Amino acid sequence: MNQELILRKIETNELTAYEALKKLYPEKKVKPGRRAFFIKMNIKVPEEGKGVNTFLKILFIIPIPILFAKIGLRIANRFMRTDEVDFKEIAKMLKYSKNSVISIESDDAIIDIKIV
Repeated sequence: MNQELILRKIETNELTAYEALKKLYPEKKVKPGRRAFFIKMNIKVPEEGKGVNTFLKILFIIPIPILFAKIGLRIANRFMRTDEVDFKEIAKMLKYSKNSVISIESDDAIIDIKIV
């Protein structure tokens, strides 16, 4: 509908403001993101030296399937009894977050997580 026509209908009380809003700005359907299948991790611990960093590179050289990540989240949910982190919601978001990159830098370690 034309904006002027909708405004006239509001003026003559044929439409409420809420109905006009719905006609002017219809809700768009939200498509879920692309489905992810693997998680690629890169962990560096600067204080530990070459041996530990090489072991971590070898350990995480193969991408981890999302299924194993979800199992890890369930285990973390059992051990971390907190209301601040919703592991079920994280698992849902993880499923449709292809091409996402998470970088964590702290004094102890540098962690890069790529979801592919």
